[in-house]
Amino acid sequence: MSPLWIPYRVLLFRRCIFQPHISRGAGEHMKSSTEVDPRPGHEPGEVAPQHDVVCLHGGGGAAEWFAQQLDALGARAWEPGIGMTLDVTGPPSHMDEWVEAASSALYESTAGPAHILASGTAAYGAIMLAAVHPDQIKSVILGDPLVDTSVEGFVATLRRVRAPSLVIAAAPDLDADISIPQSIAGGIRNGVFVIIDNTAVPAHQSRSHSFNEWSRSFMNIAEGLHTVTETQEERSA
Repeated sequence: MSPLWIPYRVLLFRRCIFQPHISRGAGEHMKSSTEVDPRPGHEPGEVAPQHDVVCLHGGGGAAEWFAQQLDALGARAWEPGIGMTLDVTGPPSHMDEWVEAASSALYESTAGPAHILASGTAAYGAIMLAAVHPDQIKSVILGDPLVDTSVEGFVATLRRVRAPSLVIAAAPDLDADISIPQSIAGGIRNGVFVIIDNTAVPAHQSRSHSFNEWSRSFMNIAEGLHTVTETQEERSA
């Protein structure tokens, strides 16, 4: 089935100003928003992001887990070193170690702040990374995040995320519970929530083409927004 005919549901939260330039098919619904075209004369999905794209994983096997994103998005995979695994139920020190290790890996990005992509349980690590090291993050892409929203400080952490953030959730059927990804997108100031209907979890594998198309478009829009912001700051300086 062509990705143009996959039903999507898109929610834009708060003052988010992102509207992905994606051809919509049957079943798609999108609220209007202020559009930022990052490359005059081009649709965001037509060009590769100018900044590095880093896929973050909670343990080993990152290259296999994100195999369908590495080439499509020009991304590189990162996983913690031997003996380190992201355990969201463990003591805070485990999360801190993972976040700092991921931050160190981002210093390898030569094009400045990087787009980070994470899924499942690694999503909370990506959220923490964006909150603690905002200057290293250009945008955040979260696929089917598995997060304990009752964790102390969770809401406050979401509010600290400044980077534009896209949360993509697969919905195998109409009764699928999407409350966790929805709450994450709603808690981030510049959060966009996309639901891909009739899709098995995880969406980045089961519907990789659509997932990658949304991700690429969003990253290019985020880069365009930063360009506009930087230009405005230079003029006001």
